[in-house]
Amino acid sequence: MFGHATRSPASLPVPQRIPVDAHVHFHHRDLIAATLTSAAANFSSLHIPGVAADCGALLLAQSAREHVFEWVREQSRVGAWSVTTLAAEPQSLWCRSETGLVLVVCGRQVVAEPGLEVLALGTDRRIEDGLGLEQTLEVAMSGNALTVLPWGFGKWTGRRKRRIQATIAGPGVSGLWVGDNGGRLGILPRPRLLDEAEAHGLGVLPGTDPFPFGGDYRRVGSFGCVLDVRPDAARPWESIRESLVRAPGSPQPYGRGAGVLDFALRQAGMQVYKRLNGQPA
Repeated sequence: MFGHATRSPASLPVPQRIPVDAHVHFHHRDLIAATLTSAAANFSSLHIPGVAADCGALLLAQSAREHVFEWVREQSRVGAWSVTTLAAEPQSLWCRSETGLVLVVCGRQVVAEPGLEVLALGTDRRIEDGLGLEQTLEVAMSGNALTVLPWGFGKWTGRRKRRIQATIAGPGVSGLWVGDNGGRLGILPRPRLLDEAEAHGLGVLPGTDPFPFGGDYRRVGSFGCVLDVRPDAARPWESIRESLVRAPGSPQPYGRGAGVLDFALRQAGMQVYKRLNGQPA
């Protein structure tokens, strides 16, 4: 087993109804503790009936360049947070501090085609970048990951929009999800393609998708969904996945999109970040 279990999983008090941020990045090791603390604070501020104030789940979507989950899994503590590894689920960690209990589940963000990404949630298995969209979806689903097409500003347009429409309307999409994004403009309605996906029977999973600069990690936990499930302490991801798969339609969302100024600053900052790191703008 990886790392050092600081408490028995069975001793962790897990509530019946929990908030889940379904698109999270730990971009920097030195911000992990601060990210967990921000997530716990955002979870506790929800005030949703039946939802415990001190527990929630973060579903990571690590890119090929990120190996932060693997590093955390080797630690017994990260700042004020103790880390409990799980023999039955190496892709899951319980993180606990005085401010709350946070489940962290590894997943992958895969670049399928230029401008199109696929999330494989609930797996620590590596998936190759650069494959076609259909092949990437097939590989992700074959590994029993919860497979998501995440919406992103400017990404589902033109030819790529037609590719997404064909995918969500085509055969073989059973088990596929689409992802909403907490970075979109809050004054606008939800992107129309998400509504189209729901009309074809696909569920929508919301998540913050924080940017890798500034204080954007503080948004983690502020945009997501609420699940009516008490995760098994030893196999929490299995409980969450089963809850999502069995439930009809999309889970109950929470959170608001970005204000106009915040949205503009983040988009401008992302373009600068990409140029400085040699990525396509």
